[in-house]
Amino acid sequence: MNLVLTESHKNQKIPFQPLTPGVVKMYHCGPTVKESANLNRFRSYLLGDLLHRVFRWNGLKVVQVMNITDIGHLNEFEEDVIEIAASREGKDPWELTDEAVEEFHSERRELNIIDAQHYPRARENVDEMIIFIQKLLESGSAYQTERNVYLDITKVDSFGQLCGCSQAELEAQHLASAQTVPEDKRNPLDIDLWRTDLLHQVHWPSPWGRGFPGWHLECVVMSQKILGAPFDIHTGPQELINPHHECEIAQAQAAGISQMAKYWLHSADVKLDGRTISRKNKNRLTVSALLKEGYRGVDIRLALLGTHYRQVIEFTPQIIDTSKELVDRWLRAFNQVKSQAQGEDPISKDRSDTTREEFQAALDDDLDFPKAFEVALGLAEEAASKEVTPSVEVSETLVAFNEVLAL
Repeated sequence: MNLVLTESHKNQKIPFQPLTPGVVKMYHCGPTVKESANLNRFRSYLLGDLLHRVFRWNGLKVVQVMNITDIGHLNEFEEDVIEIAASREGKDPWELTDEAVEEFHSERRELNIIDAQHYPRARENVDEMIIFIQKLLESGSAYQTERNVYLDITKVDSFGQLCGCSQAELEAQHLASAQTVPEDKRNPLDIDLWRTDLLHQVHWPSPWGRGFPGWHLECVVMSQKILGAPFDIHTGPQELINPHHECEIAQAQAAGISQMAKYWLHSADVKLDGRTISRKNKNRLTVSALLKEGYRGVDIRLALLGTHYRQVIEFTPQIIDTSKELVDRWLRAFNQVKSQAQGEDPISKDRSDTTREEFQAALDDDLDFPKAFEVALGLAEEAASKEVTPSVEVSETLVAFNEVLAL
């Protein structure tokens, strides 16, 4: 296997080798289920799907986990984003999150995203989170105030290693951007582990009072519960590097986990009018909105994968329309070759073998989906036009390509 990936710590391409021969364990930061996931988040989910398909293409077994955040996600004003959304919709939080989970799965299937083996929900793993917090308190890495429990970030020397910032730089950034900092924190960067707040609509009993776990804690606990440590790959959108993934790493290391994941991969932003798509920027664009406009899931899939995952996408109507045209070309040629394929042909077999090598080389080079699609489409249209004989070998090659492209 010759795959190289751009690992976020080093910000450079490095060879991929699974920790266990023949098996890859992956964890992907999934949705906070309060509303339809936007295109920026779905781009990161497609990165996970592409990894899954590429590993399967290479004959590896994949164990894939994507979390569902349905509790504990606070905004910069210390407000629970799920409770705010539930109030806006006139629903209770559980009703809202259950509906949002179903919508998420429906949308990802529209984009041909393979089912992960595990979709753990945060609210179903609170007991494990409490045990993890107790371990941090016993080690001296965390402290309890009158109301809350926090990780003492001064106990983690490596905090900031993923984004390449010092603790002083991170603190300055945090103070410049944060609207609210709890008064009982010793350091503005200290990480929420447990909040006691009976006014919160959802809470659980704990040794520190009824409350709820911190958002950054959830992924650490659930990934370790299912995959152990270290596991191979952790992914997410670039916007989660700081603070979410920095906080995950810090909590894991404070608990004695020297390496949480071997490779961290992040998808670049999807922007609209020059700003990252998000509710905060008031420019949300969702899969559901594009589907309602008449675009197919495969059109959206190609629009988000048709630019290399490390490059920013400035999303425009032209991008989705061009993607639709390219998908139409692929489907037209692909289906024509499949319906006409017959017999064997030495020349088309050689062309097919060469194209497979080119396709593999594109995937091996940091998951270059755009190049892989270009190679596949070239063969499909050559065979459809009879420039290359539409033999059984060519048809089988195109079917194999589509297992990765999923168009």
